[in-house]
Amino acid sequence: MNEQYGQTEKLDFFNSLDACCQQIALKVGKEDISVWKNSDYIKLGALLYRETKITISENTLKRIFGKLKTSTRYYPQKATRDALAQFIGHRDWYEFELLQNSQLAPPNTNQHKKKQHLTQPNSKKKNRLAFYIITGVAVVSAITFFVFFKNQNELVGVQLLCLNPEGKTPHSAIFKLQSEDILEADHPNFSISFDDGRSKRTSFKDSLLNHYYDNPGRYFPVLYHHDRPIDTAIVYLRSKGWSAIASMQADTTRVYPILNNKVLDPNSPMFSLMDVYRAGVDTTKTFFLEYANIKPSTIKADNLEFHTYVETSGNRPGVRCSQVDIVIYGEYGYHYFIITKPECVAWSRCKFSDNIREGGKDDLRQLGHDLSKGGSLKLRILNKNVQLFVNDTLSMKTSYRKPIGNLMGIKIIFAGVGHFSDLDVMDLKTKQHYLSDKINLIYN
Repeated sequence: MNEQYGQTEKLDFFNSLDACCQQIALKVGKEDISVWKNSDYIKLGALLYRETKITISENTLKRIFGKLKTSTRYYPQKATRDALAQFIGHRDWYEFELLQNSQLAPPNTNQHKKKQHLTQPNSKKKNRLAFYIITGVAVVSAITFFVFFKNQNELVGVQLLCLNPEGKTPHSAIFKLQSEDILEADHPNFSISFDDGRSKRTSFKDSLLNHYYDNPGRYFPVLYHHDRPIDTAIVYLRSKGWSAIASMQADTTRVYPILNNKVLDPNSPMFSLMDVYRAGVDTTKTFFLEYANIKPSTIKADNLEFHTYVETSGNRPGVRCSQVDIVIYGEYGYHYFIITKPECVAWSRCKFSDNIREGGKDDLRQLGHDLSKGGSLKLRILNKNVQLFVNDTLSMKTSYRKPIGNLMGIKIIFAGVGHFSDLDVMDLKTKQHYLSDKINLIYN
């Protein structure tokens, strides 16, 4: 029974998807999808983004429209389905699918007329009554099915809201589970990943949940229902100039601000091991030192050049890989990469908007460099095409699809005590500099 129900559900879905594709083809004026070329899918992607602000690649559209054949029929994610439905005038996919599957075929009137003269009055009434009963049952069944489908899979209208999304650190962010029809008993099935790299996913007990953020940054917490992501929010915590905060790998419950508002060398804004020790860190164990400068700007994070000179920690207790992390925050996402010693690239990682690669499963030897004696880093992003240079040599070349908007902050994180100098971030089109005043004070 369950298998048959699942097959019927899939068949209904793909019938609706085909109908949606055909309506899209009618809207763009090219009804015969079978003759579409690659340029047609590129144009459709641009039209979809213009109307819905959702980016769908031409390859994804080809899978949806059946141009690219796969062993199993491609099932697009919710945001993609919603964008397709919105493009043809519906609020979301659920509304389109409900209307599509609730449309019942009318009775065969021609056949009815042919037999009309042979049918007795009582038979006419019985047939009409039977038709009404069947129609009523079918409509009720369709509505019941799609209400069930919504509750179990789509959760239409469920939103993750942050009631106080902006501020400075430390910051207690208040999250609200916004919906009109969530049962109280279902609250524990919703959880949040806070995107701060320290906290585990936390479940709701009722409609509100608080989280304590230690460090400045732009965070993108994700709402899950069971293990399925369904929404996201933004928390934006600015710094006052540069902040310097230490943390220990073995202790995720607290951080250690470096409370030393001294004027630093303009070419080398760094703290010493003694400064970190005085802040309360056990420097005989693994710790990280994070520098952050978080403020909004009009620089485009998809067209910029970042460069600096860094010197990572040498070998010492708790530090073997001489790691440095670079984070560039945008309005809608972030770029991030880890440079580490060649023998440690299994721990490396890079993320350029929606392009994510992990050292544990991908070949990231391009990010393996020993910078404990110093070296230059340059990240150049032009029209979402990425080039990373280490010591003036091209180390990595890649690209991504989803723009992340204006630059909203930067972070440099060292394992142990490292330092950076000659830092500059510039918009490649406007030539605007993020650190135009070259602030050399560290604030907390």
